[in-house]
Amino acid sequence: MLIHEHASDGDVAGVATELARGVDVDARDGTSKKTPLMHAVESPRAGPDVVRVLIERGADVNAVGGLYAPQPVLSFAVSAGNVEQVTVLLDAGADIRYRKPERYDVLIDAMYGRPIATDPHLVPLVRLLIDRGARLDSVTTYEESALSVASNNGRFDAVRVLLEAGADPAPLEWTPLMRAIALGSVAEVEAQLAGGADLTVRDFWSRTPWLLGLQAGDVAKARRLLAAGADRADRGRCGKVPLTYPIGHRDVEMLRWLLSEGFDPDQADDFTTTPLMKAAEQRHPECAKLLIDAGANIHLTNHVGHQAITLAGDLAVVRLLVQRGADLNDISDEMRAALTRLPADGRLRVSREDYLAANHRRFGERNPDPMNLAFWKAMVASGANAWAAKQHFGDRKRLDEPVWCFQRFGKSINELPDGRIIEIGGEHEDHYDPDFCIYNDVVVHRGDGTFDIFGYPRDVFPPTDFHTATLVGGQIYIIGGLGYRGERRYGATPVYRLDVDSLAIEPVPTTGELPGSISRHRASYDGGSEIRVSGGKLCVERDGAEEYKDNTAEHVLSLTTFVWRRSRG
Repeated sequence: MLIHEHASDGDVAGVATELARGVDVDARDGTSKKTPLMHAVESPRAGPDVVRVLIERGADVNAVGGLYAPQPVLSFAVSAGNVEQVTVLLDAGADIRYRKPERYDVLIDAMYGRPIATDPHLVPLVRLLIDRGARLDSVTTYEESALSVASNNGRFDAVRVLLEAGADPAPLEWTPLMRAIALGSVAEVEAQLAGGADLTVRDFWSRTPWLLGLQAGDVAKARRLLAAGADRADRGRCGKVPLTYPIGHRDVEMLRWLLSEGFDPDQADDFTTTPLMKAAEQRHPECAKLLIDAGANIHLTNHVGHQAITLAGDLAVVRLLVQRGADLNDISDEMRAALTRLPADGRLRVSREDYLAANHRRFGERNPDPMNLAFWKAMVASGANAWAAKQHFGDRKRLDEPVWCFQRFGKSINELPDGRIIEIGGEHEDHYDPDFCIYNDVVVHRGDGTFDIFGYPRDVFPPTDFHTATLVGGQIYIIGGLGYRGERRYGATPVYRLDVDSLAIEPVPTTGELPGSISRHRASYDGGSEIRVSGGKLCVERDGAEEYKDNTAEHVLSLTTFVWRRSRG
């Protein structure tokens, strides 16, 4: 409903208009089951004015909502960390003593929902909640307390506030040395060490004094602990490695010191997550650069196969990694939206009439064929999936053909020197889903949030997914891909060429030692006259059945003769 969107945007006039139309001030949206007030208090775009308007119009400040884990309005607000919003709710009578399942309460909720390690509003929020009567010592069924979660995130300033207010320090499981490291001076640390303090004991989060010192951010304390015999090989919970502790706080000084002490920039935790992956995830280009300059391998993968660039949440980190050899195609949907400057907020700004006029895939009639259909453009801009579009327009009948969608796997992306970004093809959902579709379109973004969609005749450029698209001068070479079952040519390697000016696509006949029916592979351009293809999967036919096997060879395509050769494997 529009009232929920207006509340999220902080649009007071929009909210007032919807209420004047008779919309219930506590109406639940159809997706998340939240009220407008819940949307407002958790949104970074909404200020206290819209919250006040909703409350003045009768919004229930103690309403409980949410789809999977219903929670009160105040819980949404403290998780978002907006002190002004929380103050307005408390002044209006929100219950600060609420309890949720598993014994979560307001102070514990205040520690979740955002990256509190770098949140400048955490301490003011904690002080406000304490002043208004929040419980200090609640512990969840998972043994979490506000004190322990703050400690885990290295927010020792919040730990100090809680302790000074009378919180029980037991959940920390700290020794006097640990307390001196987190809250005291270098002299206090020296005194504990001189008294023979244990350097091997661990706190609730499996941190030794040495690891706690790295998170506390005082290089002088860390130097003293190391000199006193701290074990450089110490790891925390889940194998958390020393270099990861300062990254959580964007502590460049501590990270630089550790690297100068010879700590391995590729040392991984139990989930094979490296410090570089953490720096990318934490959106810190300076930490990422320090690690790369120290020799960190940008191509390592974690336990689910993600590289640092896949985890990157900041365009500066993305560009740094691409500059050092990472593949732009591996960025997340969030970073694709940031790169193209699209809202990607899931909101469909288009009419039902436009939806009905163009809600399924169609092929172009020319090469290229501009296809800026209103519904298609709305889907690109919103990032919504096909199911959400059907729900939005109340479409219960579209099971016979897929709804057009730009939320896809296996689509390629290239950033051109002139600032345009070109995305090609890709598939939505798996083959068993009613909205499964493989596309053959090209979307050209201008880098300012505007874009054009181009279609192609199927016989000129067939649907493609999990291909590579390599920019060479004014051409993009589209190599391989999976395509539809029944349309695959085993042993063949499709190659197409897209002209970035005319946007026309043409097939490129090749000969020689072809890679075969290859997909999910990598392609690299050497800056000269060759494209190298490696990795990925080969689709082969054996005894009338398809089989996928790893590609262990590297093939090279000459861009002067268009002859393939096998270079290794």
